[in-house]
Amino acid sequence: MNATERLEVRLPPDEKGLLVRAAEIEGVKLSQFVLAPALRHARKVIAEAEATTITTSGPGYQKILDTLAHPPQPTKALLQAMQRYDEAGIQWR
Repeated sequence: MNATERLEVRLPPDEKGLLVRAAEIEGVKLSQFVLAPALRHARKVIAEAEATTITTSGPGYQKILDTLAHPPQPTKALLQAMQRYDEAGIQWR
């Protein structure tokens, strides 16, 4: 991947020195040392923000499991939507 974007950060000299020293110890460039954990954290934050969580009671949980095990028949609207997706070449399965 060809990096074309630039990010500047202002920080006190002692903090930059700390980062430089740690990067040297690990044998990587300063930008790699700083960027790798930042990207990991960014991916985690985004994944957690976009995750869907459902909370339910015991009986509600059982109802969800029963519905998954025995789903209702598709409605006419759903069948039409599935047909439109097929006709458009969209992979929905």
